[in-house]
Amino acid sequence: MISLKTLAEKLRSEKKVALFCHIYPDGDTIGSAVALGFVLSDAGVPADVYCPAEVPEKYKFLKGSESVKTEFNRDAGYTAYVAVDCADVSRLGKFGEEFTGARVTTYVIDHHISNTRFADYNYVADRAANAENVFMLAKELKADITPETANALATGVVSDTGNFKHKNVTPDTLRIAAELVACGADLNNIYFNCFSSQSPARAKLFGLTMEKIRYFKDGKIALITITRDALGKTGAKNEETEGFIEFIMGIKGVEIGISVMETDDDVYKISLRSVSADVNAVARTFGGGGHVLASGCRICGEYEEAVDRITVEAGKYVSD
Repeated sequence: MISLKTLAEKLRSEKKVALFCHIYPDGDTIGSAVALGFVLSDAGVPADVYCPAEVPEKYKFLKGSESVKTEFNRDAGYTAYVAVDCADVSRLGKFGEEFTGARVTTYVIDHHISNTRFADYNYVADRAANAENVFMLAKELKADITPETANALATGVVSDTGNFKHKNVTPDTLRIAAELVACGADLNNIYFNCFSSQSPARAKLFGLTMEKIRYFKDGKIALITITRDALGKTGAKNEETEGFIEFIMGIKGVEIGISVMETDDDVYKISLRSVSADVNAVARTFGGGGHVLASGCRICGEYEEAVDRITVEAGKYVSD
């Protein structure tokens, strides 16, 4: 793996950089990429941020989010591509082929233990949020951390730690958060946008989803399902389901939470959370990955078959 110092030196030597977020964008990929764009610009390296989907409404309060592009420009003169918060090339969605076939230098900046090191240069450090890695890179580059940069980085930290409640929080996480606040990050506003503010459509979808929670392994596994039909009836967007799985993790006795989202005919996006079980191992069985306590994958097939496959596999990791 490339060192942080070498990464900083190489990025500083680039002429223009394209930064890529992952599919189903969350606060960490958006916050990390937007912040890195500010940091590189401060270091004299112009950068554009690309995302396979539109920035979710809840993150549009971040300055810089309005400049995130969804269509790639090959004629922009980029000398480097950087995948931000992406464990493998499939997470780049429609930009994956562009990245793997690049005739420019490619980089990965990530924090997932399942990272496949798919770039020319890979910096992968197991931190609570990838925004922490970008913060450390900014320090190495001696970049000015403005309030806008601090807000973007803090959004990554707050969102990927569940507002500092997950087990992935370390002393370094809190120290970095404190420094970001000192640089102007508004944690109150970040929390409101990431966790409190919601549309009436999301509230309705939440109710419909939670009234149909399914339990397996004597209540040790809880599963929710989000169908395209429910999304259509409520008018909610896919992105608005972020955080649903956190609710079922609060149910007494639940060790593993599973969210099954229908994305196409017989295609399901699976999200996994756990109290202590290695759900990265569960996700890896189906070609996915992530973190020990939070991972995801995709399963194709009939709904009940998909549910059976994921719950049987997850059941191997709950207590007897």
